[in-house]
This record gives sequence, C-alpha cells and structure tokens, in this order.
Amino acid sequence: MNNSEVVEKFPALRVAICEKLISTLSEIKSGKVFRGVLWIIGEYVETLPTISETMREIRKVLGEIPILASEQRLLDEASGGGVLKEGDGESKEKEKEKAKAGRPRVLADGTYATETAYTGVTAAQLEAVKAAVKPPLRSE
Repeated sequence: MNNSEVVEKFPALRVAICEKLISTLSEIKSGKVFRGVLWIIGEYVETLPTISETMREIRKVLGEIPILASEQRLLDEASGGGVLKEGDGESKEKEKEKAKAGRPRVLADGTYATETAYTGVTAAQLEAVKAAVKPPLRSE
C-alpha cells in the first residue's frame, strides 16, 4: 500500500498526513519523491490556510526563481562580478559579436541549425556555482 492509497482509505488521517508531508518538503532531495508528495498534497489539501502554507514551503524548496537566472548570477559573481578590467571591454565586445554572428548550417537530416560561438565557463566558476548554498531539491 503506497501513500496515496493510505490517504484515500483513511479520510480521518488526511489532514495529519498532509501536514506532515508539507512540513517535510524541505528535506526531500529526490525529484520523484517530490512529485509524488506534490500530487498527494494537490489532491487532498482543501483549506485556504493550508494551501497558502503549502505554497510558501514549495517556494522555499525551489529557491530563487527563475532558476536559470539565479545560476547565471552565481556564474557572473564567480567570474569577477562583472567588473571590467582594462582591455576586457574589447574582448567582451568580440565575444558578443561572435555570439550574434550565427550562421545557418544544414544538418545530415536536411534540417537547418544555427551555429554560434559559445564562450566557455571555467571549472572554477562551475565549482563556485555547485558550492553555492541551494535548496536540497536543487543541490545535485
């Protein structure tokens, strides 16, 4: 018998089970488990205060949104916080021009793709982003 079956078979325990699931959201590290818990909470949480509390907890678990922008900000901070040094202006301009100068290419299957120059991220920058404090669900 899985959790959703327990919640369905024992309606008297639904509130207590949902409260326990909500309180443990911040400890969940697995995406599959988190999806299952969200499904149960979505099905059986019925009162407005509990829904509001659930949304607050989910927001804590997800962290800063949008996720991609927060990761990019961490990368920028790791690479020097956006402070330009002498001579960096020219190289950054060249990188931007290369990124804009994408050329269409014909792929083997006959479809078109745009080829752009992508500036690489150093291993130190990636390690800094990985070492940043993240919610458990996003830590891996």
